[in-house]
Amino acid sequence: MTVNTNAVTQTLMLIMQCLNATVPVLPPRGRFWALVGLSAVQGATGVLAHFANPDGTPAEAPYIKK
Repeated sequence: MTVNTNAVTQTLMLIMQCLNATVPVLPPRGRFWALVGLSAVQGATGVLAHFANPDGTPAEAPYIKK
């Protein structure tokens, strides 16, 4: 996962979390499950980014800045 993909995904999820908390589109139970789903996506994205260099190569490979 490249650093740009991670940044865009995390930013979109953050915006959606804020909208979920402030705009009453879903009922309370739906808002809870939306929170859980969005948090799961953010967590998975963070884990994938943790094990990758900024250019998307595996973290085990040395990162050479271009």
